[in-house]
Amino acid sequence: MSLALAMVLAAADLQALRPAVPPQRVYSVAWQRSLAPADLLDWQLEESGSPAVDAASRTVVAGARGGVLRAFRDDGTELWDYETGGGFAGGPLIQGGTVYAGSLDGALFALDLASGKPRWRVELGLEVGATPILVKGLLIVATLQDEVVAVDAATGARKWHHRRDREGMTIRGCARPVLARGLVIAAYSDGSVVGLDPASGAARWERKVAPAGEFVDVDGLAADDRAIYAAAYSGAVLALDAESGKTLWEKKEPGATRLAAGDGQVYVSSTARVAAYSARDGALRWSQPLQGMPAAPALRAGSRLLVPSGKGMLVLDPGSGKPLRTFEPGTGVSATPAALGRRVYTLSNAGALTALDLE
Repeated sequence: MSLALAMVLAAADLQALRPAVPPQRVYSVAWQRSLAPADLLDWQLEESGSPAVDAASRTVVAGARGGVLRAFRDDGTELWDYETGGGFAGGPLIQGGTVYAGSLDGALFALDLASGKPRWRVELGLEVGATPILVKGLLIVATLQDEVVAVDAATGARKWHHRRDREGMTIRGCARPVLARGLVIAAYSDGSVVGLDPASGAARWERKVAPAGEFVDVDGLAADDRAIYAAAYSGAVLALDAESGKTLWEKKEPGATRLAAGDGQVYVSSTARVAAYSARDGALRWSQPLQGMPAAPALRAGSRLLVPSGKGMLVLDPGSGKPLRTFEPGTGVSATPAALGRRVYTLSNAGALTALDLE
C-alpha cells in the first residue's frame, strides 16, 4: 500500500469516527390539535385557510374542511367551536374582540372572540376565497367568483360589490384585497388589478397587468408604503403605483401565484421557486427551488421566512434565501401560518393545527 493511499484511508476512518453534525435547531413543537378527521376518499388534501392569532388574548382561531371553526388558548386548550356549512379557502380576521370569517358555502359571519357566539351571519351566495379586511367599518372580502363584497362590520348589511367577468380558463383561488393610499386594491382572474373607493366600491382605476397566456389570473397581491405588488400566473411580478395603477417595474416570473412584501423585499412563490425581489427596483436578490403548488403567501416571522409549498413549510433566511429547515407534517402545508412573537401556528393539509416555537 502506498503512503498516499494509507493517508487517504486514515483520513476517511477519522471522518467516520466523528459524530454527525445535528441539523440546526430552528423550532420546537409546543402542541398539535386535529381540526378535522382524515378523509380517506379525498386523494388530494388541501387546507388553504390560514390560522389567525389575537395579540391581546393570545387566542388562535382556525378552520378546516367539514366547516368547523375552532378557537384555542396558547396552551392548546380548546375554547369553542362554530359550525358552518363548508370549509375555508381563506382564514379568519380577528379585530377588536370579534372574529370575522367566510366559508366555501357562501356564508360570511362575525363571532365573539371570547365565547364563539354569533354576532351576525349573512349568506353571500358566493364562495369566500380569502381572509377579509376591515376598512373604516366595512368588512371586505374577495370571492372565488371574481366578486369583491363589502358589508357593514357591525351588522353584516351589504353595502357594495364589484365584479369583473371571467375570460377563458382560470385557476381556482383569489388574492386577498389590500388597502393602499386610501384605496381598496383587488385582483381578478382576467388579469386585472383595480383600485376601489372603499366607501362606494366605485373603480378609481383599472389595469390589465398579466401577460398573454392560457391562465392570466392575478392571485398574488401585497402592499407596503412604496407600492402595490401583483403576481400574475401567466408570468409576471409587478410593482404598481397605488394612486394611479401605473407600472413602476415589472419582472418575468413564470407561474407566479402568491406574494408577500416586507422589509424592502417582495417574496414571490411560483410553481417552480420562491424568489426575493427588491421592492425598490425589482432586482432579484435570491431564489430557492419550491416543490408543490403554492396556495398561500409566505410569512416573515422574526428572523425567519416561512414558505408554504404544498409539500411542507420551508423555513428560510429572508436575507439570503438559505434553507434552514422544513416542517413536514406528513401531508404538506398550503396555508400561510400565523405568528405572534416566537410562536407560529401552522395548519397541515390533513387539518392538524400545530404550535411551533421558533428558536
